[in-house]
Amino acid sequence: MSRKLIIFIGIFYLVGIVGMSLGPYKSFFVGLSFFHLLLSFGILLLGRKTHTPTFWLFIGIAFATGMLVEWIGVHTGYLFGSYHYGAVLGPKLLGVPLIIGINWAMLSIVSAALLSTLKLNFWLEVLASAALMVFLDFLMEPVAVKLGFWYWKDGIIPIYNYVCWFVTAVFLQFILRKWRLNEANNVAVALFIYMTIFFTFLNFRL
Repeated sequence: MSRKLIIFIGIFYLVGIVGMSLGPYKSFFVGLSFFHLLLSFGILLLGRKTHTPTFWLFIGIAFATGMLVEWIGVHTGYLFGSYHYGAVLGPKLLGVPLIIGINWAMLSIVSAALLSTLKLNFWLEVLASAALMVFLDFLMEPVAVKLGFWYWKDGIIPIYNYVCWFVTAVFLQFILRKWRLNEANNVAVALFIYMTIFFTFLNFRL
């Protein structure tokens, strides 16, 4: 089952890379970004071995935390910096796309999964997983701006954004590790790798 899911989502990411790299079809594929992220999250859930009530509680906490910090960022600039979201990422709640809350949950899980087999101590795993989340955001930011996912004031991505990302990520990774929800999951690891390839390629292509 996991192998089929990995192949399926891999093909989907490959199609996305090709589609966004071709001028005539770029806008069409950019418009599918909401569904792309939602499908990725669905595949992640299907590929997971355990779905305990605590796991779903974590999903809810990660979603709520992501939406809250993004709302603060969008409406006050106190977190992340001065930015706002475009119309590409689908339905919004108070100026923040709902898929962004899901994305925080997804990035938390895939980043932790990459380190799950290393048997690191508690805080090292928390900090390293949070750093991996910031790494993914670092790859996403330039692409997201070019595709109209969100816009920064004066077009400059502040270092402060990554600081806030790290602090928020540490909070989520602490819960994930404290509740022992991390698991060795090939689908989650594959998703992390696909995201890295996807955004790295588009950073050079767009």
